[in-house]
Amino acid sequence: MSKLGYVIAAALGIAAMGVAWQAWTAMADVQIGISGLIAMILGAVGALVLGGVLMALLFISHRRGFDEQVGGAKIERKNYPE
Repeated sequence: MSKLGYVIAAALGIAAMGVAWQAWTAMADVQIGISGLIAMILGAVGALVLGGVLMALLFISHRRGFDEQVGGAKIERKNYPE
């Protein structure tokens, strides 16, 4: 991914957090303490890390050919451009 892609993804993430924060504070009777904010942030970061780790394992497994070894049958790859 190019640097522009990372910048756009970060900007969209920040914008989404801003919209969520505005919606949260627009509700009159909702109060959240510092511990609730910390829990929400840790939950979001944990979900992102878990998703990243699982995607990394998926790519590693595919590149090393572990998926093709299951069941003992060889899968012939077609010559697709990469």
